[in-house]
Amino acid sequence: MPSILIFFLPLQTVYSSYTKQKNLVAFMAAIGTIRKHSTILLVFVALALLAFILGDFANSRGSNKIYDEFISVGSDDISYTTYMNKYDHYREIQKRNNGVSSLSPEEDFRLGTQIYDELVDSLIFAKQVDYLGITVTDDELLDLVAGPNPHQYARQFFSTDTGYSRQLAQYFLDNLGSMDSMYVTNYLQIESYVEKEAINNKYLNLLSKAYYLPKVFAQKLSEESALKAELEVVQLPYTTVLPDDDKITVTEKELEKCYNENKYRFKQEEEYRDVEYVIFDIEPTETDLKEIEDEVFQMYEEFKETDRPDYFVNRLIDSRYDSAYVKRGILEPGIDTALFDAPVGTFVEPYIDGDYWKFAKLLSAQIRPDSVNINYILITNQGTQNNQRKKEESAKIVDTAYMMAMVGFDFYSLAKQYSDEPVPENPEQASLWIEDGHFLFDTLYKSIPGSVIKYELPTHTFIFKINELTPMSKKIRVAIGKKQIAASEETVHNAENAANNFVNGTDTYQKFVDAVVAKNLNKRTNDRIMKMSYTLPGIPEGGREIVRWIFNETTKKGNVSEVFSLENMYVVVVLKDIYPEGYRTLEHEQVKTQIEAIVKQEKKAVKLEEIFKQSLAKKENLATIATNHNTAANTITVSFSDRNFGYYGPEPGLIGKIFAQPSAKEIEVLKGDMGVYAIKINKVDVPALDANLTNNNNSSMVIQQNQMMYQNRVASGGTRTLRKMYKIKDNRYRVM
Repeated sequence: MPSILIFFLPLQTVYSSYTKQKNLVAFMAAIGTIRKHSTILLVFVALALLAFILGDFANSRGSNKIYDEFISVGSDDISYTTYMNKYDHYREIQKRNNGVSSLSPEEDFRLGTQIYDELVDSLIFAKQVDYLGITVTDDELLDLVAGPNPHQYARQFFSTDTGYSRQLAQYFLDNLGSMDSMYVTNYLQIESYVEKEAINNKYLNLLSKAYYLPKVFAQKLSEESALKAELEVVQLPYTTVLPDDDKITVTEKELEKCYNENKYRFKQEEEYRDVEYVIFDIEPTETDLKEIEDEVFQMYEEFKETDRPDYFVNRLIDSRYDSAYVKRGILEPGIDTALFDAPVGTFVEPYIDGDYWKFAKLLSAQIRPDSVNINYILITNQGTQNNQRKKEESAKIVDTAYMMAMVGFDFYSLAKQYSDEPVPENPEQASLWIEDGHFLFDTLYKSIPGSVIKYELPTHTFIFKINELTPMSKKIRVAIGKKQIAASEETVHNAENAANNFVNGTDTYQKFVDAVVAKNLNKRTNDRIMKMSYTLPGIPEGGREIVRWIFNETTKKGNVSEVFSLENMYVVVVLKDIYPEGYRTLEHEQVKTQIEAIVKQEKKAVKLEEIFKQSLAKKENLATIATNHNTAANTITVSFSDRNFGYYGPEPGLIGKIFAQPSAKEIEVLKGDMGVYAIKINKVDVPALDANLTNNNNSSMVIQQNQMMYQNRVASGGTRTLRKMYKIKDNRYRVM
């Protein structure tokens, strides 16, 4: 989709211009016709036509604005062109690094997120560091890319077989002007990234050092952490079933009051949406599976009879013959185990491996190396562009170079003199390894080291010198036939019909739910989908198309999608709810459910408190109370700085209430977040204040611990916090 848009934009501009010209011509013609009849009518129609043209122009401008302001960071914009240029550049680097011709959709999407993070954060940090005057000096940058402890990216770029080479890094930088342009471009990209990261780290380090904890505060924290209380506790959790639980009711006024008190819980930084959806899987039926199996065994019988198994395999839709010889353990286990030690000509009968039926035949077995190291001279029939010659002249050069190499002349010097292909200045870089599978490999590996070979092609001739062979090992060549296990066209058609029948007439949320029940389908739910979510659960590929529909400006709450045709499935989606950026309101089902639960819990807490108070009025002790209510009395120790109340769970508010109680040892009934508690304070340890104040080592440790905690928060959340300082508008979801 991104690459298509690059070509679509100019075409869109041309079409828009053409449309405006046609509208203008029509406008002028209409003016001439109606002028004869009525001035009022003339003005009315003219204004209507003008509004139409201006509206078309405004719509076009609005569409282009999305690409000009593709990502907005405060008052600054990152255009679609800027984003895509960086995206395409990084994609080429990643493909080259991974040795692939294309990336998967998920890899493409992740790369897009990486580009977004880099562009946005670079812009934000640039604003901060420019104001503060933070820079990275030339010496610092040199040390980061070619020093004794370089950045990991520089370490990878300047790596050899033995790891990072500082000498290679220095040589590269000293000779940057003569290096291959591709490597220079890659290096400059790495250098830019290293420099930006170093500046960002300086800023975050500066921010982390801004923390200061006065000594008296540290002493107070140390004192509070030393406060301990020994307690006897009985809990009645909120999950306790009471006879009148079903009679607890909630009024709208109570919901509104509770919502206003807890509104802070429902603030969100980004819009999200809830959906429900149905997947119509395209899976082969039992009939399909039987037909595929029969076809495979018929193919196998023909495979056994053919005298050209390589041709036979290439004629199959799902197979391609690989002529390479492979070592033990390379082929899939079902074939490798059966054939590696078997006689040539052995067959492997059809078997299922994942989504394929497979069968195979052992064609050959040889003792071969993995690769061969060579030097070579390349002599073309026509010479070079700057030194043209006839074929006969080239033949004489070939004979001369070949004879001189055969009698022992230095091969590197001959290559410098006679080769039509440039030879590296460093002799060590003039040799290369040819791996098994290369079309020249069989010609080269059969010669002993030191041999010279002439290899003629229609347009040029190679002269090779064999330097070295890797150790020999057994390898086999196998012809493998495959047949994918997939649904038939009829099965695909039936699944498509089922999806279309489901969506037909289903245009509201309630109709969607009713249709799911009526057709006994499996409905899936996904809450909190963000604009840049990659896909939905159960949908491995193609989910971005659905997410774009979910967040399309024309998609409203309750809308049902058309049928999405994805790989191996059809999908129908309904937009259940929309939660805009900001505070969620009581109108949303999830919010109302949470608030209702809080109100009911408050009312239940009153009932549980009353149960405890009735028991205490009877002078019952904690053991008796626990027995009467089928629970246990426990003894626990807590400190003022604890968050968890023993094994009862997080109760920071309750712990604060306990240490605020008078020293009397009566049983107190206290309400917590996890339940209501009857608590008896047996003992409170209060450290001596004077001793604590004079303990400099203890307060210093508290200061260091709090500084470390702050630095960790800056390191993990500093960038995220900086983003919140700027109003970021991200339009990627519209096109990606």
